[in-house]
Amino acid sequence: MEIIDLYDENKILTGEKIKRGDEIPNGKYKLSIHIWIVDSNGKIYIQKRSSNRKLFPSLWENPGGGALAGESSLQTFQREFNEELGIEPNLNKARLFTTLKRKKDFVDLWLVNQDFEISELNLQKEEVGEARWATLKEIEEMIKNNEFCPTFNESFQPFLKFYLTQNMK
Repeated sequence: MEIIDLYDENKILTGEKIKRGDEIPNGKYKLSIHIWIVDSNGKIYIQKRSSNRKLFPSLWENPGGGALAGESSLQTFQREFNEELGIEPNLNKARLFTTLKRKKDFVDLWLVNQDFEISELNLQKEEVGEARWATLKEIEEMIKNNEFCPTFNESFQPFLKFYLTQNMK
């Protein structure tokens, strides 16, 4: 049983905790993270959800997940990266670039520039069915074909705006 912290509308911890999966009270929020991984060739890491996942089976997404009680955004980023990919993130090339506020959670968007071969990964089989590197053009085509989870689509535009701004400097 996982316990999570609750936040107020300003992303300030309230001191309240609930079990993951329990209804989040009105005016309260949990913390989630999405991880955008870009290699030195400008390709973006994406992964396909396992076919036995309850929500959005076999759809593509980026790594991410929810913070556990007592975890910071950075700690959640490190844990989720390691759990889902089976390798350590390059913290020297990782940064939190924005936060989305949704109906029941805050989603911190992380960007990490890191090179690795897909064959080096030890994917979390319960969650990840497949992984690959994709170009922006491929991702845009996959979005048109509804191959991604809705949560991916929510954070893609903020990622794209930040990523393109950084690469134009």
